[in-house]
Amino acid sequence: MPHERRMSLFWTNHTTLSEQRAEHLRVLFEQRLEAAQVRFLPGEAAPALRVSIEQTPSQFVFAASVPSEGGTDVVIEDVARSLVSSDERPSNAIRIEKELLWQQEVTILSAVLPRVSTGAEKKMILLTEDALVIYSEEQGNWKLQTTKTLPGPKQPPRSARGQLLLAEENVERVGILLPGRRCEANLADDSPIVCSGGGSDWPAGRLLSLPACGAQTWWLKSDGTDWTAEDRLFLRSSGAAKESAPVAEWNVPGAVFSIGAGANAASAAVVVRSLSTGNYEVYRIELACTN
Repeated sequence: MPHERRMSLFWTNHTTLSEQRAEHLRVLFEQRLEAAQVRFLPGEAAPALRVSIEQTPSQFVFAASVPSEGGTDVVIEDVARSLVSSDERPSNAIRIEKELLWQQEVTILSAVLPRVSTGAEKKMILLTEDALVIYSEEQGNWKLQTTKTLPGPKQPPRSARGQLLLAEENVERVGILLPGRRCEANLADDSPIVCSGGGSDWPAGRLLSLPACGAQTWWLKSDGTDWTAEDRLFLRSSGAAKESAPVAEWNVPGAVFSIGAGANAASAAVVVRSLSTGNYEVYRIELACTN
């Protein structure tokens, strides 16, 4: 442990253990370390202690890592699954799968992945500080298709914010939410982006569903309040209380800037600013059934 004995705890459960059991283990873990004079601080105010729970066909594997001079110290312990009482998550438990689609140095405020019909080319739409940029996928690579300039005024770079909105009934039109303005762009032609004044009702997250995993819906949200710190994406049942444990989560290697629409009801496009490179990254997030 670091000499100052102050830590930020990041706890991730990738097993069939119920979220209630995993949360109980986390609380016990914190209590034991606090009894040993370790103080836990929120966010990135202290070195990160990362604990993940994985599983093999016969074992639960606990891995803990802390930064050290010149590297990372890791401790791994395992427990036979036969010794754990059966409160495992049901077969329709959900997990988050992620895929890095794009990265660049220029600021990305929001991204969406429009729904496409079978056989049609996939599209990715990015909102930068001054333009709407449309890419199409060709042979596994993203190629620039169109750029539409945003009408002024331009936002201050340090506080720039925006959100792309897709209309279910018209995939050729994209809504753009900006501070104090709402804009609309037509992807089918070269017409300019049109904006008007209006309040900014920023989405709190993205509501996702995957019928194969059950009839319920889940909110995909982030913890982010500081764009200079690591963030966390979490999935929580839409009917669950705010303080309830998430059913799945991903400790993001940067700050989550926005969560936009994916190509179907079980996916989303997430914009992250990597703390290690400073680049803006676009991830496709997909829900999948655990078993």
